[in-house]
Amino acid sequence: ETTCVTFDCPAVGEPKPRILWMLPSNEFIAFSSLRFQMHSNGSLSIKQVRLADSGEFTCIARNPAGDDTITYQLVVVSGPPLINGLYSNKTTIRESAVKHTRKLIDCATEGLPKPHIMWIMPDNIFLNAPYYGSRIIVHRNGTLEIRHVRASDQANFICVARNDAGETILVVNLEVTEMLKRPVFKNPFNEKIIVKSGSTVILNCSASGNPPPQTIWVLPNGSRFTNRQKVARYQVGADGTFIIHNPTIVDAGKYHCAAKNKVGYIEKLIILQVGQKPFILTRPLRLTRSISGESLFLHCSANGIPKINGKYTLYENGTLVVRDTNVQDRGNYVCKAHNTAGLASITIPVIIIAYPPRITNGPPTSVRAKAGSAVQLNCMAIGIPKPEIVWELPNHSVLSTYSKGSPTGSELLHPQGTLVIQKPSTSRIVFKKISKHCFVNRESVGRQKTREQYSLFSKNNICLTQQRFGSGSNLLDLVLLSFLSNSFFLFVTQRSRWDQWD
Repeated sequence: ETTCVTFDCPAVGEPKPRILWMLPSNEFIAFSSLRFQMHSNGSLSIKQVRLADSGEFTCIARNPAGDDTITYQLVVVSGPPLINGLYSNKTTIRESAVKHTRKLIDCATEGLPKPHIMWIMPDNIFLNAPYYGSRIIVHRNGTLEIRHVRASDQANFICVARNDAGETILVVNLEVTEMLKRPVFKNPFNEKIIVKSGSTVILNCSASGNPPPQTIWVLPNGSRFTNRQKVARYQVGADGTFIIHNPTIVDAGKYHCAAKNKVGYIEKLIILQVGQKPFILTRPLRLTRSISGESLFLHCSANGIPKINGKYTLYENGTLVVRDTNVQDRGNYVCKAHNTAGLASITIPVIIIAYPPRITNGPPTSVRAKAGSAVQLNCMAIGIPKPEIVWELPNHSVLSTYSKGSPTGSELLHPQGTLVIQKPSTSRIVFKKISKHCFVNRESVGRQKTREQYSLFSKNNICLTQQRFGSGSNLLDLVLLSFLSNSFFLFVTQRSRWDQWD
């Protein structure tokens, strides 16, 4: 192969002939181009001669009287042949083939003169192109075809290209593998792992496949790790596992694992949480007090990883609610917060505040009223929790300050406990106050006296106050005087009693 070649084309005639050149590709040129230069005397120069320039170059001299031609044969000698475009006397490559499939191995040659191709089999059998066997074929272009690849085909196959300028060799190291398989995780599911701080944790990303897949780990901070890589506290095992020594809270986060080979790519997610011993955030500064009968809220907010499971938990934030408290609910309440990293607890002492009821405002010793005027009997009380005031009417119906109902008669009970008799009469009716919680009442005592122009009736009326810690009561002797003139006087005398129990 030379750098430049020139072909002369001297021509004479009248009129002066025009010069044309026909290339080996049958193209015509009459003017200079990048590689082909036409001189004024008709000569043709070719720059940077190539193998493809080999062939016949024809000069044509033309005028109205006719044509004349001269032909040159250009032979470009390139030296030893090229195989697959590689400029090397001997080249070794690796190829892989899957068992029971067909494998093609190229041995494309270039050179002048045209190279002769031959394949040398592993058992030193020489096969010249072309060759057609039952399982082994060598095509005219030099390609070796192996049908139904066997395990015994794993060997070196040698392609030899020769011409007059030399010889070039291609050595193919063929590896026979099992059927190709895309990667498959042994545990394909995403995972959430909780570990204690300071212990060694192994994140599993083992995968199978053919060829064996490469494992890639991407850490929460974006760092990448591949097979058998080891940096500081991190290491990727031979089986694709990711090992973290002495993990801290900084290592918590999302770990992306991927496995890939030439036939597939898969990935999974592992969330790592590094456990922290719980710490209770809310602690009482003093003794906790609650009113008897009301709800008690004990707060026990805590943090920790993983999420805390409180021993006494009604709400997710750890608040314990004790409803309808009584004195039996007093004492120490212990809140425990625990997870895999440890345990934390606090003790909250609780007292229940309660006072038995006392009647503070009963009726006066004497009440006087005219006919048709309402009679008001007071029965106000105090206590913690707030006492219930109950009156039992003569027809055995009950009026209570906690009840929203009302009797069918003329009696009214105000929220503070006062009983109002709107239309008192001289009929034999007994008013008494009892408790629906089994309070003991004095028996009604009636007495009748006859006086001039009078009739007198006496009845017992009891106002009771009650709650779970005791009761208070007033026993009222109601005396109704009826005059002939339709006027009357009402006298009330009072006796009190107060009971208490635990």
